[in-house]
Amino acid sequence: MRKTTIMKGLALVVSSATLFGMAGCGSGGGSGQASKKSDSASCAPYKKYGDLSGKKITTYTPWIDQEGEATVKAFNEFADCTGAKVDHEGTRDMAAQLPVRVKAGSAPDVAIMPQLGMIKNMVATGKVKDVPAPAAENVKKYYSKDWQDYSTLDGKLVSIPVDANAKSFIWYSPKLFKEKGYKVPTTWDEMMELTKKIADDNKGDASVKPWSVGLEGGADSGWPGTDWLEDAVLRFTDAETYNNWVSHKIPFNDPKILSAFKEIGKIVKNPAYVNGGFGDVQSIASTAWQDAGTPLVDGKGYLMHMALFYQSNYQTANPDIKISQDGDVWAFPMPSKDADHKDMIGGGDFAIAFADRPEVQKFEEFLSSPEYANARAKAMTGWITANTGLDEKNLKPIDKLAYESLTAKGTTFRFDASDMMPAEVGTGSFWKQMIAYFAQNKTE
Repeated sequence: MRKTTIMKGLALVVSSATLFGMAGCGSGGGSGQASKKSDSASCAPYKKYGDLSGKKITTYTPWIDQEGEATVKAFNEFADCTGAKVDHEGTRDMAAQLPVRVKAGSAPDVAIMPQLGMIKNMVATGKVKDVPAPAAENVKKYYSKDWQDYSTLDGKLVSIPVDANAKSFIWYSPKLFKEKGYKVPTTWDEMMELTKKIADDNKGDASVKPWSVGLEGGADSGWPGTDWLEDAVLRFTDAETYNNWVSHKIPFNDPKILSAFKEIGKIVKNPAYVNGGFGDVQSIASTAWQDAGTPLVDGKGYLMHMALFYQSNYQTANPDIKISQDGDVWAFPMPSKDADHKDMIGGGDFAIAFADRPEVQKFEEFLSSPEYANARAKAMTGWITANTGLDEKNLKPIDKLAYESLTAKGTTFRFDASDMMPAEVGTGSFWKQMIAYFAQNKTE
């Protein structure tokens, strides 16, 4: 589940050109007249894109509000240095709106899409243009094989990775860990030993438990539970089994998947281990995922499994909460079975083009480059990419943690399974059955 979908589920279309006008460092983006400033030192990396004065590029992305504004700022660097005019339109309803626009012959030059299934559908229309060679070279140079594979369809590169999110993390309180003498685990067994230690240390207080978990989220209820299972499948089977499960070559009741399910059940179905600050095992179904991290701050819980985008919930709840390695809250990658192996579940957005004019191809090259990654990172915190050309100095510490986890050599990365599965399963029965697993106290 993507951050933007979770946080803002409104079917809202907003033109960033209207909202932000000449946002950013110059007037190249939005609806302003392009102004070429290629003589400035900051434009030196952009000389390879050439002079695009008088050219216009239209973009359609899943980003509005702060994310939309940051997008405009990043696009403006390209516009200001090349002279091109880059118009941005953001939407929360791309799945419904883009197919209509493509069919009507009014597709944008470039669309940045949040779901790989949508990209497959767009490619099937025959309207998507080939990724230009310079952009393809960038993808090969700056992205791992896992990311290259997700950009590929039937052996052909069809899209460009643009941003990413990392989900396989455990939030905790460094202050509380230091006070109690607890160490961050580096293997799954160590995590289970820590869980038991916390439970034993708090037997006298029924309101304090090692883990805090919440699945309730209105129409989106259940997705945090799917993340638990996805992480377990990747760790207790292998990457190929995970792929086969996602594509339904093996079913949910396959012994390997059920075995992974039982591993998470040892935590989330154990009344001694959950649900810190909220109640019993069944309370997991009714606890809002947005609130699940609260007990880590007030001492009622010690661990919470959640993507790193949860940082925004802490910041919204209380700006004084210190998110740092020695602060109120921080996170560590969910351990795998052995310390030397790293597994990461996440997601990302990918760009496709419906036009192959030279200026559009140059913009695609930009989107695949370190120039874009750094411009976007500087424009807004809470954003990461798997582009290894990114300068980590442009990331705040918690985002750097996500970036390093995504790009670490040897990391096995897989897309969120529920986002990859057909909607009737992934965001339908899978989500619903995770709620039932707790609310109805099902065994599997």
